Amino acid sequence: MKKIRFLLTAVVCLMGHTAAQAQGDFNPSSPEEPGPPTVYSRIVLLRNIDDAGSVSGAGRYVVGNSVKVYAYVNTGYTFRNWTDTKGNVLSTATSFNFVNTELTDTLVANYAFTPSNPSEPSEPSTTLYYRLGLEATQGCSVSGAGRYLAGKSVNVSAYIESGYSFQGWTNRKGETVSTSTSFSYTMPVDGDTLKANCVFNPSSPAEPNDPILRHTVTATCSDGGYYNGSTGRFLEGGTYTFTAYANSGYDFVGWYLNGELYTNLRSFSYTMGKENMNFYAQFVFNPSSPGEPNMPAISDYAYYLYTVTGRPGDTLKYGINLVSTQVVKDLNIRITFPAGVVVDPSNYVLSDKAVGYEVTICEAVDTISIIEEGAQLWDFTFIGGTTEPATQALLTFDVFLPDTIDTGHRHQVKINQISMTMADGTAVTARTRNGLIGVFRVGDVNGDDEVNEVDAQQILDVSAGIVKKDELEVPEVIDVPGGSNDALEVNAQIVLDYSVAKEKPW
Repeated sequence: MKKIRFLLTAVVCLMGHTAAQAQGDFNPSSPEEPGPPTVYSRIVLLRNIDDAGSVSGAGRYVVGNSVKVYAYVNTGYTFRNWTDTKGNVLSTATSFNFVNTELTDTLVANYAFTPSNPSEPSEPSTTLYYRLGLEATQGCSVSGAGRYLAGKSVNVSAYIESGYSFQGWTNRKGETVSTSTSFSYTMPVDGDTLKANCVFNPSSPAEPNDPILRHTVTATCSDGGYYNGSTGRFLEGGTYTFTAYANSGYDFVGWYLNGELYTNLRSFSYTMGKENMNFYAQFVFNPSSPGEPNMPAISDYAYYLYTVTGRPGDTLKYGINLVSTQVVKDLNIRITFPAGVVVDPSNYVLSDKAVGYEVTICEAVDTISIIEEGAQLWDFTFIGGTTEPATQALLTFDVFLPDTIDTGHRHQVKINQISMTMADGTAVTARTRNGLIGVFRVGDVNGDDEVNEVDAQQILDVSAGIVKKDELEVPEVIDVPGGSNDALEVNAQIVLDYSVAKEKPW
């Protein structure tokens, strides 16, 4: 195949030379001639243990320039060194610089599994927050909405306009929870929505409040934080304040007013104008380590999602894993799937240790919890059964990757919330770990979203035993339609043909 590549290069050079001769005797002086073209080569970064950490610095760089690569270490692991694909140690530092050459360099970040407890890593867990929504009837405004830990005492308040009287707070079931305008509410598992109820009761029946000077202010927030501030109907010209607070592992992006960015400040004051106002606080997931949260340490309950990789057109098995030391009864899990992924739960498989459940799987409608445009929320509900303690794939199902899905990276699959009960009916929460669905094009074994001669050469390196298949950045796409897993030279030739012609031979 190298002969084919060199031959094609020679033909291109020959064509360029012929075109230059056809232009006549034009021969500019040396200072006006263009300099040599900028030459690039690629840096590929691999890890010996996928869950041990993450790396950065891969990409295309100018030959002769300095390149810096980084290795980040997750809890429960230690960094050993950087090596080339032959095992030669390049550096023992987590980050180091080197000069880029004309060759494609593949560097391997080597980690060691070193948990503080030899039986399992001591790793971070994701704290679950639940939404407390507040609503109000005409005549009052409310404050205290947001996301809170289950069991936390939350102060909520209702502010009553002149000409109205307060009737009490009701929950989402319609039950009265307090008749005081301000009270402390204990946050339940799975959240709640409280409503402040007022009735029109002017001192003079013939003189209702003037609604023209009052307008409605509402506020909501995405997953990852909460806010303080009053909502309801307010007088024109009044000044009010909102403050946003990010949960651990999230960053505040900004406040949006009626869909447009209003301010990047966490706290701001606004003056009530002549129309209704709808503020929205947006947060983004940003863990302290650039990688995803690690596998949680086992205490009583831990849920974690699969990390899988496929190609456009593939159907993958995806699942929810449960690690438990206690019996689990009813539970509900809400998961965000990335844009483009098609969830197909029709042929789901339930763990043989989960007995007696009525399982419901359906797409949820909750635009507030979706940050990425096009993402989907799905609810997985298990009612009426029990799950025995074990490490098990609680539920597996199909996800389809259509041809139109975005390629070249791994998409996050996120657990939004979990609620469940123990054998005695006590409500509990659990540790969680998010998952990933990687989508890469056929033959893109180095994961740069390009299919070219670099990928073909890496496939040949696997065939020759220079590189192991599992050392590729994306080994799942090494097999190509029309190729053969046992004859990787054929696969490499197909990839090379595609990189030249830019037409799929499959």
